[in-house]
Amino acid sequence: MIPPHATDRRRLLRRALRAAAAAAVALLWPGAAGAADSAAEWSADPDAARAAALLARIGQARWVQEGSGPRVVYVFFDPNCPFSHKLYLATRAEVGRDGLQLRWIPVGQLHASSPGKAAAILSAPDPLAAFHKNEDDWDFGESPGGGIRPLDHPSGRVQQQLRRNAALMHQAGLQTFPVMLYRTADGRAHLIVGLLPQDTLMSVLRRAR
Repeated sequence: MIPPHATDRRRLLRRALRAAAAAAVALLWPGAAGAADSAAEWSADPDAARAAALLARIGQARWVQEGSGPRVVYVFFDPNCPFSHKLYLATRAEVGRDGLQLRWIPVGQLHASSPGKAAAILSAPDPLAAFHKNEDDWDFGESPGGGIRPLDHPSGRVQQQLRRNAALMHQAGLQTFPVMLYRTADGRAHLIVGLLPQDTLMSVLRRAR
């Protein structure tokens, strides 16, 4: 039997750890307090080593660049993911602001048409225009999804690029969309999994370096 005083010490330790974790999140992501009450679910990955390892391999990915400048945020997305689409809409005013560059990394896996739509974006003569078409022509009908027409027969090169994009996510243990990857001024790598509340998202984007 565990002595009562030992149980009390363990309970106090668990409370202290939870309080420390909450304080760390509030420090790194101002405005996160109360975010749990938001309809959008999000999580900040505290595993800096995993984020740094993914960032070290990110050069293997094939992305669509939006905006230009030294402040880079990578975004893994699925062309049919409604939360990725909401992130796209939320970032319109931030692209290019103060040198913010978004690098959208397509991964087609949510629906049957996702691989074809991801391939259509990367195979297009102008991938950025194709990406914009997918998002700006979003279909809110019975089967919501990106507005670009799936490519039926992508080249072997594009298929390999999509497999590599997916492998980077899966190797990092990531399964949901969107995923943001970036570095802050102190050199630390960060992962954000899921869609952030608008005010928290703005804070994160402006901290990226």
